[in-house]
Amino acid sequence: MVKIDISVVLLTYNQEAYVNKSIDSILNQKFSGSLEIIVVDDCSDDHTFEIIQSKKPINSVLIRTYSNKVNLGLAKNYEKAIFKANGKYIAYLEGDDYWTDPFKLQKQFEFLEKHPECVLSFHDFVTIDKNDKIISDKNLLNKSIKKNRSKKEMVMGCLIHQNTMVFRNVVRKFPLGFFKARNHDTFFISFLSNWGTAGYVECDPLHYRIIENSLWSSLSTRKKHINGLITYLWIFSIVKPSFYFVLLNKILLKMKYILLRF
Repeated sequence: MVKIDISVVLLTYNQEAYVNKSIDSILNQKFSGSLEIIVVDDCSDDHTFEIIQSKKPINSVLIRTYSNKVNLGLAKNYEKAIFKANGKYIAYLEGDDYWTDPFKLQKQFEFLEKHPECVLSFHDFVTIDKNDKIISDKNLLNKSIKKNRSKKEMVMGCLIHQNTMVFRNVVRKFPLGFFKARNHDTFFISFLSNWGTAGYVECDPLHYRIIENSLWSSLSTRKKHINGLITYLWIFSIVKPSFYFVLLNKILLKMKYILLRF
């Protein structure tokens, strides 16, 4: 079996207008190691999967495509894709976002090879609209957040965009909380803290697309905070007891905010 250094997991669903840019940002990576791309489409009813299948490998990069017969939803689709990854490390991307740094994977691979204490590496991102117009500046301009993250910070919630991450292929089973939590990225980063810390790597930013009326952007502020509260309650089930006290304080603050502000 060929050794794979990085598995890039690309999840898609009804993103025919954007998926070309997404997968091209993977294929255009200048990576010296071995790479595989795993695309799992969650039963799109547009031309997303046909576009993916039309893409040709570059530099012998292996592309494996899967199309779900029924819609699994983000969490189950993510689990399916991760368990198909053979790489030492896993990078994650969604079908309407794209990377802008052609050396992103190389930089993050080298960082993780040199820092065994880190379970993941991450970098900056900007938000864009449906027409690729940037609607936010870099999100990690502040030096106080443009840095490595401790296990405590990962558990408590910190600004790490999941689509910027490269993480060690250490997950052998997804806990129930991953499927019950409302904010899967927050939960998953907390879960990964069981294997190490998070390292910041300087890269050109991810372009993260925010589409009007998307599942997240359409939520009210109150609903977003309630989702956060539910997520932190589930995080209790997967972190070490040494974090229980700070996590409880976080939950109480969330509850207080929801009750007093709304």
